[in-house]
Amino acid sequence: MENLKKSLENLHQELKNSKNIDMESVKALQELMLDIQNTLKKNEKIVDAGTKKLLTSLEEMAGKFEISHPNLTGAIKIVISALTNIGV
Repeated sequence: MENLKKSLENLHQELKNSKNIDMESVKALQELMLDIQNTLKKNEKIVDAGTKKLLTSLEEMAGKFEISHPNLTGAIKIVISALTNIGV
């Protein structure tokens, strides 16, 4: 879980540093990160149907930013990997 927390912090920083991203995408990515963080804070089991949807949404976001924001895409993929490593 510590790896996931660090990955989320890195993603937050990359999002903060990224320019020219539409506000709808920023908001959607922030909500995804918040949902994951809230689950971690509550010490709930992170593997459930809701987290599978979060993973799918993150994968879609990574695809959306792949060309225009490679650093952000890399940070998203690291979060995806961290989620996958804990069984999501």
